[in-house]
Amino acid sequence: MQQPYTHPIESKDYLEALIERSMDAIISTDADGNVVTFNQGAEDLSGYRREEVIGQRVRVLYESEEVAREVMGRMREEGGTLSAFETELQAKDGQLIPVLISASMLYDEEGNEVGTVGFSKDIRERKLAEDDLRKASEELKHSYERLERAQASAISAEKLAAIGRLTAGVSHEILNPLAIITMSLQLMIKDQKTPPEIADQLRVLEEQSYRIAKITQNLLFFSRQREPERSPLDFNQMLERTLDLLGNEMMLQNISLELKLDGGLPPVSADQGQLQQVVLNLLTNAKDAMPDGGQLVLSTKAVENNGKKFVELRVEDSGSGIAADHMDKIFDPFFTTKPEGEGTGLGLSICQGIVEAHGGSIRAENIPEGGAALVIQMGSE
Repeated sequence: MQQPYTHPIESKDYLEALIERSMDAIISTDADGNVVTFNQGAEDLSGYRREEVIGQRVRVLYESEEVAREVMGRMREEGGTLSAFETELQAKDGQLIPVLISASMLYDEEGNEVGTVGFSKDIRERKLAEDDLRKASEELKHSYERLERAQASAISAEKLAAIGRLTAGVSHEILNPLAIITMSLQLMIKDQKTPPEIADQLRVLEEQSYRIAKITQNLLFFSRQREPERSPLDFNQMLERTLDLLGNEMMLQNISLELKLDGGLPPVSADQGQLQQVVLNLLTNAKDAMPDGGQLVLSTKAVENNGKKFVELRVEDSGSGIAADHMDKIFDPFFTTKPEGEGTGLGLSICQGIVEAHGGSIRAENIPEGGAALVIQMGSE
């Protein structure tokens, strides 16, 4: 009697050879979670020999029992199948290997679970490629940010140069007649023949003439483009001397002052006069941010960025903080949030110019508890 024809693909030997030669790790278990099948791909992936694993709980291939349960739980949630689920297998040497698992539950004729079969694909090379791509993307992002900062710096430099050209041409034309006007006002005020009510009005004019002179002098700072005359400077000592100039004014405005000065600061290489101007501007801005009183905290410390050592000054006030839409404008020339007639908008621009001329940096930030902070970093010797 002729035997029924069996195609080679249906033979047991063929299926075993197919499983054995698969590049992916093929692992099957029985109903108790014990390993039944462990092909050559699984050996290559895990470092285990099949005789070390077959009969053992499949949990041995995972970092923890929780991970093994997660894989089984996901399979049951998906109706008995799992498609390209990313997890990690633990190799014999303890290494965690990222894999994509596709698996299925095995059932008997009554629908009872009798085991599982899973295919695990090694994705280490893909992960490395993803890491390389992410690093390249981050570097591109950082390069773009550096380019934006460079463009902003170039625009700022162009603005300052334009201001310099303008003020260089008109400053003396303003200051010379202004000096004559101011002198005449002073003579008229001192003249005993001048009625008191007229003298009061003249004093207002004198005050405004001083304001015009101050604005013009600030503009002249940009046109001079003077390089800082550096010398070793004790930063804390300079800070304390500068505070002496505003201490009484702070007290009168009900502002409490807290100092947190690092006694071990290295000297900074700086122009003392210019740096004192920066600190005065920062303190004045902080004072103006607290018209009803508040707390001013000054702290210094040594920091290191990219292998370079800096001295950092942090000026914190308890005012209302900086509006989000103002944060990227506060160092722009003529930008001010003060009422008209109370600020020129040049203070922080001058600070930025001085600090950057010293090779330092300045930034502003809001404090979560309320208020704002201006932070400068100056290179130490």
